[in-house]
Amino acid sequence: MNRYAGAAIVVIAVAIGWVVVLPSAAVHQPIAFPHAKHKTVTCTVCHRGAATQVHAGIPDATLCSKCHATAPAGTAAVWDAAMARKSIAWVQVTHVPAHVLFSHQRHSTLGRLDCASCHGDMRDRAVPPGTAPVRLTMTTCLSCHQREGAAEDCAACHR
Repeated sequence: MNRYAGAAIVVIAVAIGWVVVLPSAAVHQPIAFPHAKHKTVTCTVCHRGAATQVHAGIPDATLCSKCHATAPAGTAAVWDAAMARKSIAWVQVTHVPAHVLFSHQRHSTLGRLDCASCHGDMRDRAVPPGTAPVRLTMTTCLSCHQREGAAEDCAACHR
């Protein structure tokens, strides 16, 4: 085995290890967002970049205020603070390592995948997820790529 092959094996092992040990501890969201109450709205109404950008985006208070003139029940203090700064301190629960190239647009628009393919069915959730509903690992991604007939070339997703 030459020096480059050995280095490649080490890099791949570290990458796989990084994906497997991603944080999975439960998080607390500032507002217990009920996706189920919003099920008539498509994901891309709030997560605007999901169909057009690399990152799906997390909605800010300005977007919420377009439908909600007043604070939803039980959220007055957080709501007032969010309206003052025009942002809500949502905690991200889905993490992709920095060395992985992931584009929401590529998967949702070009690949025609439903958001639930990677995020689970959020439409029936009464509270936001405390952890990622679907744990994104190399195995998860590769099995989907194989099932969908997508590229499995390492360089397609890894820097």
